[in-house]
Formats: sequence, structure tokens, C-alpha cells
Amino acid sequence: MQDFAMKNWALIRKMCYIKNMKRMVYLLLSFLAGISLTLSSCGTIQIVPKDQPAKEQVQKEKTSPEKAPPPEVARKESPPEKGFLDKILQKISPQDTFARTYPFDFGLFYPKANSALQDYARGKKGNSFQISRIGSDAVILRGVYLREGTQERYVSTLTIKPAGSQKSLLEIKFDSSGGDASSGNPGDAAKEIFQIIEKAAGAPAR
Repeated sequence: MQDFAMKNWALIRKMCYIKNMKRMVYLLLSFLAGISLTLSSCGTIQIVPKDQPAKEQVQKEKTSPEKAPPPEVARKESPPEKGFLDKILQKISPQDTFARTYPFDFGLFYPKANSALQDYARGKKGNSFQISRIGSDAVILRGVYLREGTQERYVSTLTIKPAGSQKSLLEIKFDSSGGDASSGNPGDAAKEIFQIIEKAAGAPAR
């Protein structure tokens, strides 16, 4: 009788152990199912490396368009424009180069022009002219012309060039940095020099 009771007690303990194990397995499965549902509701978790934001920042800086310089910098870099008064003065500034063509061969004309200027300089104090270059393409005379009745003094360069068959070109240029070419009447001065040469050469310009 005692043996039968002990067997029943062992069987009861075994059944209780199995029942407890089932309950633990059920709780464990419920816990895992809850975790699974929580993860699925939160979405996929992505692990981002630490250096990825820096790389993305560098890529954005490379692809982003260059910023335009501020207006103040652009104004400083641009060359200054000429003022309105400077433009007006440039337009009304006197011409300092004058030219005429004569019906003389180049080889005959430049000796006559030189001779006329030398004679004029000898008779008029303060004037001087001399040949500074003789070539087959041009003859250059340099000197100082002093207008009669005035105090205007012109540093002059006269260039005589061939201008075709039986023609010669005479150019008169005044140095604007010296004398009165910038403040006097260079047009009238050039006209007077042309007349000195034409009077000695015996023919007017064409």
C-alpha cells in the first residue's frame, strides 16, 4: 500500500513538472512574439557607419554650385569706369597729328621741305629743325616751331613718306607732353608749317 502511494506521488510530481514546463515555454513564445511584433512595427533598423555623414557632406560640397562673390567684391575687382567729364575732355581734346599730300616725287620733295624749314628757322629766332632719319621709306625731321605774335611753342615731328607715283605725304605731329600742343592751337600751327613748305616748294597740297 505504501509503494502504491509513493508511485502515485511521483507521477503527480512529474505531471506538475511537465505542466510547469509547458507554461514556461508558452510564456517564452509569447515574449518572443511580442518582440517580433514590436520590431516589425518600428520598421527596419539600419546601422550607419560613423564616417558616412562626413562622406555625404563632402559629396554635397562637391556637387553644390559655386557661390557668387558678394556685390562688394565684384565691384572692387571690376576696373573703374571713366567719368563723364573724362569722356567729354577726350572728345574735345585737340588733334595733334596733321597730314597733306603733295604732287612731288619723294626723292625731290623731302629736300625742298627740309630746305624751306632751315631757311625759316634761320630767319625766325626760336625756331629750329633738323633731319633725324633718312630712309627709302621715310624721312623724319624734328624741331621746335614758335608761332609769330604768340608765345605758343610746339615740339614738332615731320615725317615725309612716298604716297604713290609722283606723290609724297607729309605728316606733322606735335608732342602733347611738351610745348603748347595741348593748350594752344595745334591746327593753326600745323597749317602755318604746311604753308612755309608749300611756299618754298611752289605747289599747294592736293
